[in-house]
Amino acid sequence: MIRYRLYFVLALILAIPSTHAAEVPRALDWENLTPKIEPLPDPFPELTPDEKLKLHAIIGIRRQTELGATSKVSPTYELSVELEHKLKQAGHDVDRLLAKAKELEKQARVYDETVVEGLNGQLIRIPGYALPLEFVESGVKEFLLVPYLGACIHVPPPPPNQMVFVRLDSTYVIDDIYAPVVVTGRIRTNGTTKSLAYVDGQADISTGYMLNATKIEPYVE
Repeated sequence: MIRYRLYFVLALILAIPSTHAAEVPRALDWENLTPKIEPLPDPFPELTPDEKLKLHAIIGIRRQTELGATSKVSPTYELSVELEHKLKQAGHDVDRLLAKAKELEKQARVYDETVVEGLNGQLIRIPGYALPLEFVESGVKEFLLVPYLGACIHVPPPPPNQMVFVRLDSTYVIDDIYAPVVVTGRIRTNGTTKSLAYVDGQADISTGYMLNATKIEPYVE
């Protein structure tokens, strides 16, 4: 009877999950941070490839003009007028096309800001490039993790759901911002906005994710 009781107690102990088992971080790539959507149909099936290029150029020049980077008396703006005239000659309603393109841009911004809520609270491991928010001799404790080289510095920033704000428990010395790293920590789907310093100024950068990092190491392929 005593032996039976000992076996019974031992079975109960073995059946209880161990609370000390190490949690294995989930390996992620940057595609895992974007929601899955169905491919959109061609929004301009009535346009030829060449006409789509013309429309794209018109949109770009108009945006530059709105931002003050291009004057309405410049050759660049005159080019957009000429391209618009050619589309109208081909029988297209340019105003309708531009309105549709603007609506598509709004939809794209919503998608770029949408995060994968299922990742919230998960322990993850992800490679990327560390972009310090400020440099100090002792190292950094906060930085932006971005998916490709030169993001936010030489090219426009990635969308919010392709940037992670990382906070470290201890400082880490980044000797080379062009060398990839691997960061391990618990990810959160509440984004934030951080000010990134440039040589000639600073800019506010919005991220879709936050990561409380417990480990950072050089990336080894």
